[in-house]
Amino acid sequence: MGFFDKIKKDVTDTLDWKKVKIVAGHGVYHGEWDFNGGMMTPDPASGEVDCIALMGQIESLTVQTEESVKDLAKTLGLTVAGGVLLGPLGAIAGYFAGGNRKQVCVMVKMKDKKQFLAVMDQRIYQQMMALSMM
Repeated sequence: MGFFDKIKKDVTDTLDWKKVKIVAGHGVYHGEWDFNGGMMTPDPASGEVDCIALMGQIESLTVQTEESVKDLAKTLGLTVAGGVLLGPLGAIAGYFAGGNRKQVCVMVKMKDKKQFLAVMDQRIYQQMMALSMM
């Protein structure tokens, strides 16, 4: 993977924070899903038509791992702004001021006995926690 491919992947990951990747599970399609509030739908490119209703249907959520990921869009913006305003030292400061975000791997058990292991942004996990309490 080249340098520009990695940058493109990081930018895509940053912009697509509403994506959930199901890596294993029982009764669900493994792959990319779109998180839309109280519902998850498979990525249209997959050809799958299933959807998972989350509101009131989550039995339990268990965090398996957490990983910090550099928020590339914010980091790039602050690096450029710092460089323009303050020169090379400003660019370095902008790079380190760029934000990190957390990616969480979660085991989700549904009331209809479906269960899956998914990797998602921490913001989605927090929203799923709220949905599990409804």
